[in-house]
Amino acid sequence: MNIYSDKLNESLQLCDIHHQRMMHAFSRIDIYFPLNLMSYNNLEADQLSFMDQLIFRFSKLQDSMGQRLFPSLLQFLGENTNQPFIDKLALLEKIGVIDSSEDWLKLRETRNAVVHEYPFNLEEIVEGLNLLHKDVVEISSIWNNVRLYCQQRMEK
Repeated sequence: MNIYSDKLNESLQLCDIHHQRMMHAFSRIDIYFPLNLMSYNNLEADQLSFMDQLIFRFSKLQDSMGQRLFPSLLQFLGENTNQPFIDKLALLEKIGVIDSSEDWLKLRETRNAVVHEYPFNLEEIVEGLNLLHKDVVEISSIWNNVRLYCQQRMEK
């Protein structure tokens, strides 16, 4: 099972980097939320850079967990990984790795909303950033629970 634990460790390390950097950006701009059109328009270049970093790291964490961490964890546990992603999520929920596959899919919707922003529609940008702000807390909680689950399983 060594190859599976190596893959799992690599996935955990990658997700940890994304999480740390996401949380750093979050800590630098948390005070500006909730945003409205006026407050968004008054953000300085540094603050907008942290907004971009937050978007980028949130999407990278969400992608890395879904595409790398979850499959490598299931392989490590000896589960079938040759199934649709929705079935993998249901299995992760069933065995207690995540609380809700529906919550994970909502995070995916947030990711899609903020990654595909259109610079001329400021209302959508502000709405997406406010949603992202809330969902950073959610994905961080999921990440911490999954990381703890993996660490406990790898110690056995």
